[in-house]
Amino acid sequence: MDIFLNKISEYFQIDSTMLYYYAALAIKIVFIFVLSKIVIVVLNRVIVNVFRLYPKFKMDEKKSGTLVGILRSVVKYAVYIIMGISILDTLNIPTQPILATAGLGSLAIGFGAQSLVRDVFNGFFILFEDQYAVGDYITINGVTGTVEDIGLRITRIRSFNGELYIIPNGEVKAVINASRGNSLAIVDVGVAYENDQEKALGILTDTATLYFEKNKDKVAEKPEVLGIIRLGESDVVIRTIIKTQPLMHWKVEREMRMLILEVFKKEKIEIPYPKRVMLEKKQDVQSSL
Repeated sequence: MDIFLNKISEYFQIDSTMLYYYAALAIKIVFIFVLSKIVIVVLNRVIVNVFRLYPKFKMDEKKSGTLVGILRSVVKYAVYIIMGISILDTLNIPTQPILATAGLGSLAIGFGAQSLVRDVFNGFFILFEDQYAVGDYITINGVTGTVEDIGLRITRIRSFNGELYIIPNGEVKAVINASRGNSLAIVDVGVAYENDQEKALGILTDTATLYFEKNKDKVAEKPEVLGIIRLGESDVVIRTIIKTQPLMHWKVEREMRMLILEVFKKEKIEIPYPKRVMLEKKQDVQSSL
């Protein structure tokens, strides 16, 4: 190492003492940077491992995932601030005047940082009021999807088609959370006017009850056939409602429609389709020579 630095000193005609000094500074800065990265990784792993014991703390998985995201964000920002101050100290740049100036300058930049402060404070309120957690299916500002991460400043939402939305916490005004409480499956079925409607209602009731008995892990309560809700152009629409476990209503609706289709085919209950009757008026065409 000494030979290498001496060669550089001779080539650039730089005093070897100064070169050793700057090389030592560079090594210290790199060491601080690498150490900061290692500290972040280690602390993140510690946070994750601690919250794996969430049953011990009587905390559900979604809540623990949310807290992990918040704490990791806090750790990252805190380590970066400490790293910056350490690098300044290494460069013999006084940090006390900078911190004092920052205290005064914060008043000047306060107006510009209002949105940042609002995002951070709102992030804490979202966490402690338990508005939503990682894994919840929510709607915010017209954006619907699954919460992937909640940070101090932003919330990441993955939509059904895979798009990632990043929403500042300060812009979260109203939240629709579909993951809290039971969901409701609504199954509307059209039956032809020519069918026996009482028979169709009975078949639907038996089919819904059968589905409930076989799918109690997805269905929270016994289904209810409400009856005829609409008289269409070619069908009588019958509605069935089913209370399901959170976010299971889409799957239940699909399975119920498939089951009803099979039962209706077996029982000769016609599900109509739009029909059009075309009338053609024939005219005698006389040709004259």
